[in-house]
This record gives sequence, structure tokens and C-alpha cells, in this order.
Amino acid sequence: MPSFARLASLVAAAAIALATSGCHGFIDFTHELRDQHSLTRDELKNLQYYTSSTIVLRRELESGGKQITGNHKLVVVAGKTIEEVVIESKTPGIALAVSDHSITVSFEAGTSIEFVASGSSGNRATEQFASPPPDPFPGNNPDRRERDPEPQVVQGFFGPYALATNSSGQVIFQGKTFEAVGDSLQAHLMIGGESFEETVKQHKTLPGVRLPSK
Repeated sequence: MPSFARLASLVAAAAIALATSGCHGFIDFTHELRDQHSLTRDELKNLQYYTSSTIVLRRELESGGKQITGNHKLVVVAGKTIEEVVIESKTPGIALAVSDHSITVSFEAGTSIEFVASGSSGNRATEQFASPPPDPFPGNNPDRRERDPEPQVVQGFFGPYALATNSSGQVIFQGKTFEAVGDSLQAHLMIGGESFEETVKQHKTLPGVRLPSK
């Protein structure tokens, strides 16, 4: 049977684990979450960001080229010299710039990479339907069948913030074109639960209004 001191130590460890487990969780950052809490650009810059999974970017260097970006690696693949950028899963980053549908995040001093709302370039159908115009002469066509209502298409931003790509599916990093290797294009932004809760709390806290002094 464990001693009282040992039991107290186990209880204390369990309490600490419970207290900290909720503070360091990760939340998928979506445009819906951004809209739901009406987060401003300054508030978005206050969040701690992370990558959902590992990102590997590669670009071929010219023959004899040794110039690379930042502290990245040179590797040889099929006899070609390749600059490789690896951003490991859950690497922390900060937002340097925010637009209506994109967030530029730095995971390394002096570098940055853009993420965009994954639904920002398309349309989506809603549950609302457009009613067909009324027939001005319904008596002329007693067998007329009403058209099925068509879904209303709404333009907007939605979904997780994924790696921004050009028209060829390549990633622009530090002004250079890189190929995203493996499942890198599936990576998206996550945020720290603790920083998110604090930001939302501050956003909702009203300063109050005092009567003017007499």
C-alpha cells in the first residue's frame, strides 16, 4: 500500500496534469471560427499559430548553386542539388500580416509563408433557395409544372487556412517557387487553445461606461 507522502505526490501530479491539459491543446483555425468571434486583425496577430502537419518544400538549384534561404538544407535527389525547407508538425509561428482571407506566418526569423482560407477561391451553395418568378398568365397553361427551386450560390471565405499556392500548385516562399512534397499541401494552421481563449476573453470584455464627473 503506498505511503501517505507517495499518495499525496500522485494526487498533486494528477492535479497539475488536469490543470495544464486544457491550456496547451490545439484548435484547427478556420474562417468560420474567425467570423464567429469577430476577431480583428490585431487580435489575429495575438494568437499562437502551429502547423497541423509537417511541411516539406523543395526547389532545384542551378548547377553549382549554393545560395539557399535561411538555415535550410542542401540535399541531393536523383543527382540534382535541392534546397529543402522543413517545417515540422506543431512548429509554433506568429502572424506577420493578415488580410480578409489570408494569414502570413513566420516560423523562422526572417522568413514567412502565406496560408489562405481553403474555400476562398470558390463558391458554395447554401440551404436557401431562390423562388421562381410567378407566372403572369397561369390560366393559359393549366398543366404547367413549377420549376424546382435552384440553390442560391454565395461567394465567401470558409474552411481551414491551408498553404497558399500559385496556379501550378506550387508554394511561393521568400520570393522563390518551391514544390510541396508529400502531404504538405494538406497542412493547415492550428492555434493554441490558451492564446485563443485569452484573446476571445479580452475581445468580449467591455470596459463599462461611467457617468461624467460633476
